[in-house]
Amino acid sequence: MLQNYNMLFEFMEVLGKKWVVPLLIFLLFYETTTFSQLKKHLKVTSRALSKKLKVLEALGLVEKMVINGPRKVAYTLSEKGKEISKMILGFATSFAK
Repeated sequence: MLQNYNMLFEFMEVLGKKWVVPLLIFLLFYETTTFSQLKKHLKVTSRALSKKLKVLEALGLVEKMVINGPRKVAYTLSEKGKEISKMILGFATSFAK
């Protein structure tokens, strides 16, 4: 029981970090996008975006795809990332009512 609580606490701590939720929601709506598109839309620094994407990849929420050579990369949500993003969106819209 305590181990599950610790996992939930750590996960909620990640979700509470700046740019994580906007990043998940953006990827939910746009499905596949590049680093530069994410940076431009969210108005986030390259360093901050890179750090958040690495964390989300490590958690299995975001997938990195190489397209047309090693320098062109796109990001998309994994199935787990889509489920969590939909839950976040549903939770947020329930407060808007």
